[in-house]
Amino acid sequence: MQGGGRPTAALIGAACTGVMRAAFDCTFAFDRSDKHSSTVPIIEHQNAGYMLADIKMRVEAARYLSWNACHCLDETGRVGDEIAIMTKVYTSELAVRVVYDAMRLVGVDSYTDLHPLAGLMQDALCFPLYDGGNMGVRRRQLHTMFMRAGYDPMAAAERRKPVR
Repeated sequence: MQGGGRPTAALIGAACTGVMRAAFDCTFAFDRSDKHSSTVPIIEHQNAGYMLADIKMRVEAARYLSWNACHCLDETGRVGDEIAIMTKVYTSELAVRVVYDAMRLVGVDSYTDLHPLAGLMQDALCFPLYDGGNMGVRRRQLHTMFMRAGYDPMAAAERRKPVR
């Protein structure tokens, strides 16, 4: 389905979560072992710990949002697609930020083709463009949905079928 359609939008959120999780795992392992010309591993520096914590929180928030989008589609017989569409947009843009932050923790070596983060960044950069592009999804799906006469802003949160 084109443009953030019901089935694919929530699944893109899950794929984005997987990319973010892989970036976290790679960076976490690197920061626990590499000293970067220091006497202690990178993870022992306060700023690195804060950045890893922020990345991990974003991964878990994306995981929950993706799970919630799939659950909402199930509960509404696949017509409650508002959360799924928002999940696609939010997690795809978040994935780019998370992978970039992971690359900042690893350093310039993460930009080379030999490092897994370079490939994860290529994957992450595709998600905001995929399935209609986020700008188009915002306009075609969400904005159109908000303009419907019977739009109920709480229907998605309460997993109720929207008025069509």
